[in-house]
Amino acid sequence: MQVKASAARPPEGVTMAPTQARTTVTETTLRQRQPDSVFQVMDEVPGVTVQGGPRNSGMGFNIRGYSDNEDVRIELDGVVKGFEKYRFGGTFIEPELLKSIEVRRGAQVESAGALGGTVSATTRDARDMLRTGQQWGARARIGHATNNDERQAMVAVYGRPTEATDTVLAFTRRTGGNIKLAGGDTLPLSEVDMGSGLAKASWWVNDAWRLSASWIRYRDQGLQAYDTFSGTMGTGTTPMAQVGTFGQVQRRIDDDTVSMQALWSDEAAGHEWQTTLGRSLTRVQDHFEPGWSVFSLSTEVDDDVHQTHLTLDSRLRWQLLGRPSNPSMASSGTLGQQLALRAGLQAGHSDRAAERVTGNAALNQALYRDGYNPAQPPGTRDTRGTFLQLDWRLGRMQVLPGVRWDQIASTVHGANADLLKAAGEPDTVRYTEVSPSLTLSYALVPERWTVFATTAQSFRPPLLDEAFMRAGYGVCNNNALLRMGTGTTPRVPGYAPGAQVAPSTGICSNAFVPETSEGFEAGVHTRQVDLFGPRSTAQAKLTVFFNRTEHLLESLMAEPGGSGRLIQPGWERRRGIELETSVGWAQWRTRLAASRLRGRQFDGLFESDLVGVPGDRVHLSFGRQHPWGEWGLRWQQVWARRYYVDTARTQVAEAPGYRLLGASLTWRLNPTWETTLTADNLADASYRLDNGLSGALGTAGPGRNVRISLSARY
Repeated sequence: MQVKASAARPPEGVTMAPTQARTTVTETTLRQRQPDSVFQVMDEVPGVTVQGGPRNSGMGFNIRGYSDNEDVRIELDGVVKGFEKYRFGGTFIEPELLKSIEVRRGAQVESAGALGGTVSATTRDARDMLRTGQQWGARARIGHATNNDERQAMVAVYGRPTEATDTVLAFTRRTGGNIKLAGGDTLPLSEVDMGSGLAKASWWVNDAWRLSASWIRYRDQGLQAYDTFSGTMGTGTTPMAQVGTFGQVQRRIDDDTVSMQALWSDEAAGHEWQTTLGRSLTRVQDHFEPGWSVFSLSTEVDDDVHQTHLTLDSRLRWQLLGRPSNPSMASSGTLGQQLALRAGLQAGHSDRAAERVTGNAALNQALYRDGYNPAQPPGTRDTRGTFLQLDWRLGRMQVLPGVRWDQIASTVHGANADLLKAAGEPDTVRYTEVSPSLTLSYALVPERWTVFATTAQSFRPPLLDEAFMRAGYGVCNNNALLRMGTGTTPRVPGYAPGAQVAPSTGICSNAFVPETSEGFEAGVHTRQVDLFGPRSTAQAKLTVFFNRTEHLLESLMAEPGGSGRLIQPGWERRRGIELETSVGWAQWRTRLAASRLRGRQFDGLFESDLVGVPGDRVHLSFGRQHPWGEWGLRWQQVWARRYYVDTARTQVAEAPGYRLLGASLTWRLNPTWETTLTADNLADASYRLDNGLSGALGTAGPGRNVRISLSARY
C-alpha cells in the first residue's frame, strides 16, 4: 500500500482543461462574486463576452464572436434551453442555485450546431454544501446592492436522509429599482422583480448506479423595454435615448426546467454511461403600456410566446484497452497504450407558439388575423443526432478522431404553412449533415508541457423565424434579395429596376442552406509545481484559433447575372488568441484571462473587416485566504471596438475602451455566520456593453455597485 499526501491549497474558482478550450467557473467564484446573473462572471473566461443587457431578459452569450441563439448552446442540468423572440435575450438561470458553469468554446463533437460553443450550468447538491459529518443542513442569506437598491434573499435546506440519498430545496428572490449608470443617470425600465427555486434529489442505487432529478423554476415580471436586447437609440443619456425605439411593456416571464438523469459507472474498468431526459418551458407575455414609442408599438400590443424543448441525451464511454484508473503511461513517459470509445445518441423536440394582438382592429385584420404573427410564426423542430469518437493514447501521444451525424426537420404551422401548401411548396425543411473532428496532443515533458491541436466541422440550420418569416423586413423580399439600398436600381448585377426575385409566398424556406463552419485551434499547456516556491502550482494555456464560416444565412440574395436563383455567398473568417493562467501559492491565488479576435467578412457584394465583434480584453484577479475569511481584487481592461452606426451597416464608428475594477471580501464571523462584500465598477467608469444585434453600439453598462450580504449556515 502506498499513501501520498499533498499540502492543502486554496480551492480554485476557475479551472481549465489542459488540451481543450474548456473553462469551468466553480462555486468558489460564484460565492465570492455574488453575481445577479450568470453573465456577470463571464469575464473570467477568455473568448466569452456578454451582449445586450444589462437587463437579465436582454442578455446573451457571445463566444468567439458568435452570438445568435443557435450559435451558442445553453444547457441546465443537461437539458437544452433556448428561446426565440424578436429583440430578446432569453437565458434565464439564477446563479445562486448553481455549483458550476462550464464553457466549451468552438465546435464540439458532443453538441450539434453550436458554432460558437456551449454553456452548461449545473445546480447544487447537498453533498456540496454539507459539512463533514453533517446529515442535514440549512443556509439563509440576505443582501443589498447599492446601485439599484436591490434586495436579495435566499433560503435552502438540504441533507442526506440516508447514505444513499441526497436532496436540496432552495428559493431565491430579488427586487430592485432602475439600474444606475456611471455619473448618476438611470436606465429606465430596468427594475428587477424575480424569483427562482430548485428542488433536487439523488439516489445512489449501488456503487455503480446513481439516479437524480431536478426542477428549476424562474419568474420575472415588471415594466420593461420591449427591446431588451439593445434597448438604446443613440449615445445620449436622456430617457428617450435609453428606452429604445419600440416602447415599453408589462412583461411576465415564466421558465421551468425539469431534468432526470441516470449514471452508471464502472471505475475499475473505465466504463461509464449517462442519460439525461428533460423538458424546458419558457413563456413570455407582453402587454403594451402607454409611453414614448415609435414604429411597431404605436398602438396597444399583446404578445404571448411560449417555447418548449424536450431533450434526450445518452452518452457512453467504454474502455477497450488499458485501465484508466492506473497512472497514465503517457505521464510517466513509458510506451503504454489505452483505447476508449465515446458514443452518444441525442434527440430533441422544440415547439414554439406565438401570438400577437393589437388594439387596432384594422391592423389585426391586415397583419395579425386570429393573433397569428407571420414574422414570428409558430412551429416545431425535431432533431436527431449521434456521435462516435475514439480516444487512443500511445505513450505521450493522444489521438481523438470523431464524427457526428445530425438530422433536423423544422415545420411551420398556421397561415404561413397554408400559403406554402397553396403554392405547392412544403411546410417542412430538412437538413442532414456529417461533421468530422480530430484532436491531437503530445506531452513534450510528461506532466509539465503539452501541445495540442483540434480541427472540427459544424453547421447551423436556420431558425424557425429565419426560415419561415413573412414580413416586409428581413431577407426574403426584393429589396433585400437585390440589395436595393436607398436607390431604385438593384446593386446585384444582372437585374433591371422592378425585377421580382422573391417567392410569391414571401417565405424563403426552400432557398436556405445551413451555415457551415470549419475550425482549427492549436496551443500549448504547462503545469509547473513549486515554480514560485514550495506548495505552489502554476498553470498556463495559450490557444490560437482560426474559423471559416460559409453560406451565412443573412447573406441570402439573388444570384448575380439575372438567373433569379437565390444563393448564400456570404462568409466570415475569424482568427483569435486566448490566454489562461492561474497560480496558487500557500494561501495566495491569481488568475489571468485574455483574448483577442479579428476577422474579415463578405456579404455577397463587398468584403470588409469583421465589425461588431468584442474588443480585446484582459482580466486579472488575485486574492488571499485567511483563517477568518478571504479577499480578492479584480481588474479588467477592454480596448476599443468597432460598431455600425446605421441599420444599413455602411457607417462604422469606434466605441472607446474602458477599465473596470472590482473587489470582494468574505469575513467568517464564526462557523455559522458569514458576511460578504462585493464591489463592481469601483471607479464608476462609463462604458457600453457589446451588442451583437446588427453590430450596433449597445446599451450603457451599470455604474458602481456594492453588494453586501449576511449568510447563516447550520
